[in-house]
Parts: sequence; C-alpha cells; structure tokens
Amino acid sequence: MPSFRTVSSILIVTSSTAITYFYLLHRTLQTRITHDSHHGSLSPSLSTTIQSIPPPVFTDDYFSIHDHASRHVPRSLLPNQPPPEELFTLLVRRNMTAFAKFPQAWILRLVVPAVARKTFGASHIHALNFDPGDVVCGVYRVEERTPNKVVFALLFEGPVGGRLVIRYSEADNHEVMVYHSETVMWTKKGSETKRAVLPLERAGLRFLHEMAAWWLLDSGVGYLEGLRGSTGGCL
Repeated sequence: MPSFRTVSSILIVTSSTAITYFYLLHRTLQTRITHDSHHGSLSPSLSTTIQSIPPPVFTDDYFSIHDHASRHVPRSLLPNQPPPEELFTLLVRRNMTAFAKFPQAWILRLVVPAVARKTFGASHIHALNFDPGDVVCGVYRVEERTPNKVVFALLFEGPVGGRLVIRYSEADNHEVMVYHSETVMWTKKGSETKRAVLPLERAGLRFLHEMAAWWLLDSGVGYLEGLRGSTGGCL
C-alpha cells in the first residue's frame, strides 16, 4: 500500500498540473474572446436585449452583475446553408449538450427533482427548438426566443435571480458573425441586513464561469466551422 507521503505527492503534482492547464487555457481563450463585466446597477439599455428582466431590477434597489463574452467569426468560414438562424439553433443545442457533461451540471443533477434529470440528456436537448417554457439541464428555462436569441431564466431558489443569454449579431456589412454569451445576476440590496453575495463576485466561481462560458463559445464556433468543412459549405 502506498504511503501517505506518496499519495500526497501524487495529489499535489496532479493538482498543480490541472491548475497550470486551466490557467493556460484561460489565457488562450482570452486572446479569442472579447469580454467585459459590469458590477452595480444594470444599464437601462439592457432591457431592449433582455426583456424578461423584471423592471425593479434596473433600479438602485438591486445590485447586479452583467457578464458579456463574444466571439467573432468571418461569415465565409461558416456553412452557406442552412440560414444563420438555423445554424444558431444547432449551436445552442450543441453547447447545452456539452454543458450537460460539465462538473457543474453533474452537481445540478444531484439537487434537481428526479423528473428534471431527463432535461440533461442529449436526446432531450437535440429535440428542442428552445421555445418559451422549455427546460434544459434542470435549472435553465427559456423565457424569450427570437430567431437570433435564446434567453434562459436561472431557476435557483433564494435571493439571487438571473438570466443566461445566447445570441448572435452581424457586423461589417454582414461579413462577420458575432456570437454572444451573456450572464446577468441580481439580488436586492438589504436595508438592515447585508445583501446576498452573487456567485460571480467570488473569484473561484467567476474563474470557473469564464472557463465554461468562453470555452463553450469558442468551441461552439469551431463546431459551426467544422460543419462547413465536413459538408462542403451546405448541410
């Protein structure tokens, strides 16, 4: 049987290697992802993009975080067919299926009701068009759906509310597609007690969020580019 010192040494080396890997991956993704984050009161202009955020959240009574990441890709690198809105649905299906395999999702499986566990399955996710009311990975319910956008409500109990937004826009005279991943979290400021701390205020959780959001965005675009390469430009 290996000694405690041997086991400890192996764990330290393994942990150090993992930390180094994730640090370097984060740095690499940072070169391809455009990212910004705002803490405080939400900008009123955000209500045009995310219409399902309750109006009181935009007041000074709430503390919020708006985290936004985007990835640009030349239109020429994407399939000519199907049209952008159908490619977008493929992207959301692929990304939510990938997320369902993340450690965060496995933790969610343990806390959601048994009936909700089917929403983690690939067959469930790939059958969705992400219409309002659809639920993915137990805690993500579609609140808004347009051809270029899906807005999920975060179904967490407690004082924290939130939205996850996946959308796309076009730039440079439609020559560039921009894919966006946005997370909004909020909590009411307490008058006599301290307000709740949002998950994205914690350095460790913020790092894990960035790793997941950025990797899904970057690899999702790579997935769409791969569709063009495997089909000669059309699906």
